[in-house]
Amino acid sequence: MKKQTLLFVALMSVLFFTSCASAKQNAWLKAHHTQLEQAAASTASAETKMDILLTNYAVMMEEGLKFVNPIKGAKYIEKYQKQNAVAIDKIIAESDAWRQNLSTEQSFALGFRIAKKPYINKFVDLAPKFKRKYEQYKFIVEMTGKVARGFGKISGLLLKL
Repeated sequence: MKKQTLLFVALMSVLFFTSCASAKQNAWLKAHHTQLEQAAASTASAETKMDILLTNYAVMMEEGLKFVNPIKGAKYIEKYQKQNAVAIDKIIAESDAWRQNLSTEQSFALGFRIAKKPYINKFVDLAPKFKRKYEQYKFIVEMTGKVARGFGKISGLLLKL
């Protein structure tokens, strides 16, 4: 009788913690989606939209690195990418179009502004770890590279991650 009770309590604990983790992950995904959809639809500048995208992606990378099991992490990241692909593509396309019209001086000024952005250190620190952890998942590596190249050439240097 004691073993059955203990087994039942253990099973209920596993179910409870699994549902809590799933609820937390769904909340993260919803927050990311809402933020990126609002940014893509807004009339904010392309630079502001790209700031939102890179900040959002850095947070998602942190979340992805928390997964002990890379398969579960990859499933989470795949959901993120599927939910946000349209918004991400729109933001990157606007950023590319805007950047192409910058003069050399404006491009250098952009590079200096980006270097001071709060997300850049986090993004540069996390991207190699993230790509290394998920290197066997081609779609993750491709999306991370795409987002990293979102600002393209920055002061003559390509952000390579």
